[in-house]
Amino acid sequence: MRFTKDSIPMTEEEFAEILADYQNTGNIESRNKLVMKYAYIPQTVAIQLRGLANGYAQVDDMVNHGIITLIDCFDRFDLGKGISFEYYAFMRVKGGIIDLVRKQDWIPRRVRSLEKKINETRTVLSHKLGKEPSDEELAKELNISVEKLHSASQEINNSVVFSFEELIQNMSQFGSSLETEGMSPEKKMVREEMSRILADAIDSLSEREKLVVSLYYYEELTLTEISQVLDISVQRVSQINSRAVLKLKESMKEYIYG
Repeated sequence: MRFTKDSIPMTEEEFAEILADYQNTGNIESRNKLVMKYAYIPQTVAIQLRGLANGYAQVDDMVNHGIITLIDCFDRFDLGKGISFEYYAFMRVKGGIIDLVRKQDWIPRRVRSLEKKINETRTVLSHKLGKEPSDEELAKELNISVEKLHSASQEINNSVVFSFEELIQNMSQFGSSLETEGMSPEKKMVREEMSRILADAIDSLSEREKLVVSLYYYEELTLTEISQVLDISVQRVSQINSRAVLKLKESMKEYIYG
């Protein structure tokens, strides 16, 4: 059965009353009413993300996981914070489904294996040469072409930034920081809070990490182009970007997953 936003009529007052009953008593009937009302959220998110799951998670699995996250939202949601439940649940459910996809190990094993081999070889070469090895030196030691090394670096980088790019997509639905006119108070509040948290997270990065993130996400340069700008190897750019993204994801984790 497919649900839409307005398929189960419920006023804000009725929602508050039913939610309070569920949170205070654990009434399953009240919980089920809430699930029926907001079931469209996991369904919508699963459909939006099905193309990104790359075959590792079926839409039904994504919906089921989204329902579980939705129920957790009912347990955790605080009406007193003045944020719309719809936006709160949408962000939590989307974050939960992204996490499910990531845990399905959608990164090809050959890429994961090559990443480990590249990192180990880089460490050995760094000690041996007394400096950061060039892409040519690293590729030669690995007995692969520089092109294959670059391709693997891009694929590894893409796997790391997957959920961060989803976070950016989540933010984009609230418009840019200048597009606040006409927004509902709840939507504006969520948009401003997300922007503030992300800005704080970026400020915590090192100067080189900030520069790579800026060039990659805002200037939309490729890893190869960034390596030329900074005069470092493509693999090194990938490492810096991946490390920066992991820091940003860690900073945003509490907000995304509650």
